[in-house]
Amino acid sequence: MGLLVIGACSGRRAKSEPPGPKVRRVTIEGTHVLDDDEVEEHLNLQRSKLGTPSYYLEGLEDVDRERILRLYESHGMYEAKVERFEVAIQRADRPLRRQRATVSILIEEGPAVAVRRVEMAWVGAESSAEIRATVEGAAKLAVGDRFGVAELEEARQRMLDALRRRGYAYAEITEQAWVEPKARLADVRFEISPDVPRTIEHIEIIGLQRVPEDLVRRELTAIEGRRFHPARMRELESKVYGMEVFSVVAVDEAPWREGNTMDVVVRVRETKMQRIKLGAGLGIDPVRWEQRATALYTHHNLGGRLWGLSVRAKAGYAELPAVYQPDEHGPIGALDVEVRKKGLLERQLVWTEAPGFELGIWQGYQFYSVSNRLGVSRFFTRWLELGLAYNNRFVDLFDISPELDRNRTVLGLDFRDPYVLSFLELTPTLHLTDQILRPSNGVRLSLPYAFSHRYLGSQFDYHRIEPDLRGYYRPHERVQLAARARVGLLFPVGQRPGVPFDQKFYLGGTGDVRGWPLRHLSPRLSQCAADDSTCTATPIGGRSMIQGSFELRVRTVADLWTVAFVDTGDVREGVAEFDLGGLMISSGGGLRYDSPIGMFRLDVGVRLNDDPRFPEPRRWALHFGIGEAF
Repeated sequence: MGLLVIGACSGRRAKSEPPGPKVRRVTIEGTHVLDDDEVEEHLNLQRSKLGTPSYYLEGLEDVDRERILRLYESHGMYEAKVERFEVAIQRADRPLRRQRATVSILIEEGPAVAVRRVEMAWVGAESSAEIRATVEGAAKLAVGDRFGVAELEEARQRMLDALRRRGYAYAEITEQAWVEPKARLADVRFEISPDVPRTIEHIEIIGLQRVPEDLVRRELTAIEGRRFHPARMRELESKVYGMEVFSVVAVDEAPWREGNTMDVVVRVRETKMQRIKLGAGLGIDPVRWEQRATALYTHHNLGGRLWGLSVRAKAGYAELPAVYQPDEHGPIGALDVEVRKKGLLERQLVWTEAPGFELGIWQGYQFYSVSNRLGVSRFFTRWLELGLAYNNRFVDLFDISPELDRNRTVLGLDFRDPYVLSFLELTPTLHLTDQILRPSNGVRLSLPYAFSHRYLGSQFDYHRIEPDLRGYYRPHERVQLAARARVGLLFPVGQRPGVPFDQKFYLGGTGDVRGWPLRHLSPRLSQCAADDSTCTATPIGGRSMIQGSFELRVRTVADLWTVAFVDTGDVREGVAEFDLGGLMISSGGGLRYDSPIGMFRLDVGVRLNDDPRFPEPRRWALHFGIGEAF
């Protein structure tokens, strides 16, 4: 009862007054050389953003007026003027916390100072004419160009980058400028001290406590003895971060020394080796609800030799199609264990052993399964990854719906209960992207191939091919374009030709064609009552699949993104059976929140066409998910 009283009292406390009216809008006119966003970034009076309010205080307009003039001077426009700087207060008769301020600025940029002369002075070590021409060309600063401090620094940095890319780790460039504002002319001089190209002789590692140094150094042996390059330094940092046992990694050149070799210093801070995460979740789809609790245990340094262990447990309950309309329902659960080790047999090989158990329910049946996966993968250069895995899976179905049970003969060899599935899986992946885990630019091509055969201990003989192409392009820091195209093919072969119907291709749901409910873009078995009053249709999957998606992602405020998407796809029963005229199309939008624990996703998809093969009562579907769709 005491807690209730305290809560009631605290709820009646007066809100503290802000320092001034909140800035609601900033309008900037007259900009041509600089854009409005760049000018606003230098102001005190910026638009209020979600979680970052901006307030108007008397006198700030004078401070910001001076800031604008200094900004334009740094870009070589000494005659710029602020013709108007007005602040209007709205709701001035209300309390301060309800007042709003709008800022209106008019700028006359005026003429810019031009470069009259550019001098390049090379001092110290001799450099070839080809190196000099390349570095000087990288400046991209010529007579007649607009002069500015920012432009001068950018030219210096481009030349320095050109030198460092050729191994000159300790190169230095200083810049000078003599400006005549009245004449609107500037003379520029760069003094270039290239030193000599360097080879990385030794890498020093600082900050290790529990992680064995020999295992870290094994990741770096391919870099020692090679020519210095900025990309090589980024590769070094990426390799150390990729070990997943460090929270901080900083890579720097060691102090300068005589000769043509150099040392590199890697400073690290070890992360927590063991973690436990507990959580609860709610899954909502037009045809399925589920409530679940999850637990995750990870250990990154088991035995003190960087063996990785993860144990993920899930328990819950699912209702089909909804919790308030449970036509089918049952418990769900999973236990997945993965042991990971890098360096067995060969230092770049990554081995995984992953046993698991699952209890689940889908439309028409419930099941439990026991599985195991033994895999090995390796990167060949930064771009090509190759994985090989041997998979086993035992599945037992129960509570099979009458229409599915009566149609076992229709499914033929695709329906065995229980069954054992064993297959080899080969997955080459080409990572032509800026980042592997969360790419922003580039292309990723994956070509998974799986082969199931009785010689592997399987009750099914088939080939599975599923090429997947993804492209990413970020034209602006707030805009991301992403596209995906994939094809799936199943080829039954041999003396036991068949594919378990629960392992066939299904579309629909949060990850592909979002206008359809989960797994409902699929061939189905239909069963109607004798009077045709009610009919049910159970998805049974197909042997041919084609799917494509395009997304436009725009960051609005802070870590909140809005998304517009178009999805298309089709699943057919036949082998290599495609009909591009029969593609199902959906479109919609969604929200993304990039939180510290992952990307939360909410999408609403609307079907744009229909097909009698896929009858659905609603034309839209709502999906929750974690992580991007692709």
